[in-house]
Amino acid sequence: MNPLVLLFWYLGLTGPAGLVVATTRGETLIPIRVEHGHPAVPAPFLARVLPLTSEIRAEWAQVSFAGQPFRFLLDAPVFLHGNRVVTLAGGAYVDRDTLFLPLQWLSGYIPQVLSEGYRYDPLAGRFEETSVSPVVTKIPVVVPRPVAAAPRKVPTAASRLAPAGVLRSPHLVVVDAGHGGEDPGNPGLHFPGNLREKDINLAIAKALRTELRRRGIDVIMTRTRDSLITLSDRGKVCRDECDLFVSIHVNSLPRRPGFESVSGFETYFRAESRSAEAQRVENMENEAMRYETSVDAGGGGALDFIKKDLQTNEHLRESALLADLIQTKAGRVHPGGSHGVSQAGFVVLNTARRPAVLIETGFSTNRTDGRFLSAPAGQQRLASAIADGIVAYFQRYENKVATESEP
Repeated sequence: MNPLVLLFWYLGLTGPAGLVVATTRGETLIPIRVEHGHPAVPAPFLARVLPLTSEIRAEWAQVSFAGQPFRFLLDAPVFLHGNRVVTLAGGAYVDRDTLFLPLQWLSGYIPQVLSEGYRYDPLAGRFEETSVSPVVTKIPVVVPRPVAAAPRKVPTAASRLAPAGVLRSPHLVVVDAGHGGEDPGNPGLHFPGNLREKDINLAIAKALRTELRRRGIDVIMTRTRDSLITLSDRGKVCRDECDLFVSIHVNSLPRRPGFESVSGFETYFRAESRSAEAQRVENMENEAMRYETSVDAGGGGALDFIKKDLQTNEHLRESALLADLIQTKAGRVHPGGSHGVSQAGFVVLNTARRPAVLIETGFSTNRTDGRFLSAPAGQQRLASAIADGIVAYFQRYENKVATESEP
């Protein structure tokens, strides 16, 4: 982890800590919070002294700083700056209706992209407008709030270490829990109580996060609670440091003769549908776009289309291999057996710039599958098998890289 981050974490745990913000209007001490395991500062305090505005929209915090737009995925160590995805030691979060922004973003990223206007002195813990010579000191009394939790490990490019298990290199996987918020997914005919597909997806995704981290693999979740995220935004999280994108879903069938007897596990990668069943699943999952209030038109002309097509083809073979390995591992533990690997044009996979798969973990319209997917023991067993498939993929990838690098 960045030494500066460690310094503020230490100060935050051992006594009052604050960030000095210097402008033409004087100096202000901004409180620093570390309850979520990394230094963060309250956005309302920053807005009083800096050109910053913020707004919470579902799972995202929309932030404008000096005219530059930033989008923070809440509770995840990642933010978007235009088309650029940046990972941090810790993410933005909301506590008691107050938005907290990562100190690393303000003290590290802002001075890099807005170097002509801002700079940061790590020794003095001072963020200032350039060419500012403070003449008035205005430091409000700050009562630090008690630390609520011990620091937790979060993935960042600066701190990721090679795993201690069978893998030799660090890896980062984006895990996407399908649907959420206003979009419940399929109704869950054989799920108990009020459970819906969105709830099962999130539970399995969280279990998968635990299993991957236990194997030394870093994880970013597209959502960690019941909220709606657009399909295009989910895949965008998998850029730069990301190695794989895995989207979790539950299948279902319309009412027809024998529809409750169909069960099993199936893994998809993105390509043109080659069967009526794959087309049906594609239509079902892409239907989530109707819940979105705005549609990302994408575009950019023919050049952008060509670039995207080249990237898709580059990862097509790797996505197929990943899907096959996950299917093999999970199909052995699923009570409904394996439905094999298929391909379809899922929108959620479009914007991921790495190998990406969509997993249909079973059928909510099947009684046995529904019982298995809604039980914590079944979720854990399935997550462990999916994680084994991902590890097997990384092993093959590392061996391939090692072979290609040999003289």
